[in-house]
Amino acid sequence: MRHIFRRDDLGVRLLPTLLTLCCCLLLAGCGSRPDSGTLTPTHVDENTAFYLDISGKGVNAADLKYTIMGYLQSDTGLSMADAPGPEVLVIRVDVREIFAAGSSSLDASETLGTTATGVLLGTLVGGLAGGRSGALIGAGVGAATGVGVSALDSQTKTTWAMRAGVGMARGKTPDTLEEVVVSADGVSSREDALPTLQDKLAQRISAAITASAASGGQ
Repeated sequence: MRHIFRRDDLGVRLLPTLLTLCCCLLLAGCGSRPDSGTLTPTHVDENTAFYLDISGKGVNAADLKYTIMGYLQSDTGLSMADAPGPEVLVIRVDVREIFAAGSSSLDASETLGTTATGVLLGTLVGGLAGGRSGALIGAGVGAATGVGVSALDSQTKTTWAMRAGVGMARGKTPDTLEEVVVSADGVSSREDALPTLQDKLAQRISAAITASAASGGQ
């Protein structure tokens, strides 16, 4: 039996793809963050203690030290040493820069563009699913969506980032630091971003350390 192609079939097939496209065009989150850098994995014995050597710009060294210590003790079970020693894992952290990595806001022309995109996609989806009447309904929904998204994005959003050098070595201060960048989105000021940036840096450091009963060495 010959299959009769209907417009409704096309609408059903393309609807998921078009909805995904709408989300990427109209909603935040499709852009990339400035997070970068990889820390070399470090394997230590579960009885190893660690010592934190913290320095840098624009950050309270004591606060950052406390944050990293909390993640390491919770995630790896390692204990904190009062000073470096032959069997102590020395973790060197040098905060090199805290900066505004970017900001975004919608002006009048961008608001119009967002609304027009909503109308276009709404019309297309509605037309495929329900003909002329569906297209009209889709255009109305698309316009409302575009205006709504524009209203949500009317204020400037800032992405703050922290660039730091991190190194780990047993029994001595690391000779080489690997650079990592972590970020915090939609924060109004650098001071508000600091807790998130410190948390993310601490998580990156903690994730690079594996403690086990049988150490594989660094």
